[in-house]
Amino acid sequence: MSARQHVPMRIQAPVYGAGMFSNSMSDVGSVILPIWLSGLGASPATIGLVIGARHILPFFFAIHGGALMDRLGARRVMAFTTLISGLMIVTLPLQTAIPFIVIVQMINGYGLAMGWIGSQAAFGKLLGSDPVYAGRFAFGLRIGSFVGPPIAGLAWDHLGIWGGFACFALWSFGTFACAVALPEIPGSRKGGNRPLRPSDLIPRWRDYQDAIRLAYIPVMSVVLTVTVLRVSASSIQDSFYPVYLQSIGLSATYIGLLITVSSAVAAFSSFLCGPLTRVIPPVWLLIIMSCGSIFFVSITALQTSFWPLALVAALRGVCMGISQPLMLSILANASGAGSLGMGAALRTTVNRLSSGLTPIVMGYTAHFIGLSESFLIIGAVLLCGMSLVALRVWRNPGLARSDD
Repeated sequence: MSARQHVPMRIQAPVYGAGMFSNSMSDVGSVILPIWLSGLGASPATIGLVIGARHILPFFFAIHGGALMDRLGARRVMAFTTLISGLMIVTLPLQTAIPFIVIVQMINGYGLAMGWIGSQAAFGKLLGSDPVYAGRFAFGLRIGSFVGPPIAGLAWDHLGIWGGFACFALWSFGTFACAVALPEIPGSRKGGNRPLRPSDLIPRWRDYQDAIRLAYIPVMSVVLTVTVLRVSASSIQDSFYPVYLQSIGLSATYIGLLITVSSAVAAFSSFLCGPLTRVIPPVWLLIIMSCGSIFFVSITALQTSFWPLALVAALRGVCMGISQPLMLSILANASGAGSLGMGAALRTTVNRLSSGLTPIVMGYTAHFIGLSESFLIIGAVLLCGMSLVALRVWRNPGLARSDD
């Protein structure tokens, strides 16, 4: 879609809003959940287990949800799942039993994932994959991460546990409200626009086969691998980043501000994506920026005061802001108009695997070796993975030039 084909703001706004709330929910939760669990006396391994639990259901059923969106439309699926997610979050402060907290996190995580998948599908359906709209969409995503964490930190510091979790739930209900405000997005597969049936809730093996075939597209497989490694670094920030900052004496408000610094820089850096792709092939630019994102989150453990931490967070924000619109546009083009939900769900599935495992692995690494050391060890492993991806692209130059 050309940027000159104007889309009314009444359509653009709920798309950007749904992306903003759904994408930044993990940032808001990264301020609230680790501090809350630490206050309950949970060990680093337990914190990693609880944080990672939100990725379990999306790993197994995101493709099913994405296929439902392609068949029946994203709006209904988004609204239902994000409403359930918000209600689950409200119950968390009442829980003290770790097994029950894990179950609630699993349900909440699925609602969060469906909101994010739906917002990507809505973006592709309503705004296309034009870089101008992609830049605006990415800017909106970062605005949520910009304002959410400091609000959550202030709510925690001044209103206590219930204030913090109310802020967390508000983000889920915000996604729900934006989903309701979206125009009806017709399903593009057979069976679209009909009412939801009980049989639709049962996963279909054929949907998973279609997703596997989609993953075999060469540029799709490269971008999926890059995003897995990139999201693994992000899961460090969502889980043990606040724990480390708290261990060196920073309050929840300052922790929220540091997350905000990264998000603010990322928001404005997203507008650099278009100009940079005119001089650097998009796939290579994605690889370079993803390597930077991993590197800067890893060296967090070498900083012990606010301003050096803020500088590292800002540099990571530059890398995140440029790489995210690239992922959105490349994956939208590779998926095709009829499989936007499936493509977003496929990315979510592989990302949830890495996001679920990384906090658990890092938790045990921190338990046996040390928290600061775990940042460096996990970062080194992820950068080794990125080097293998770069080697594949270097040996296959067509991948770097591919736009589809």
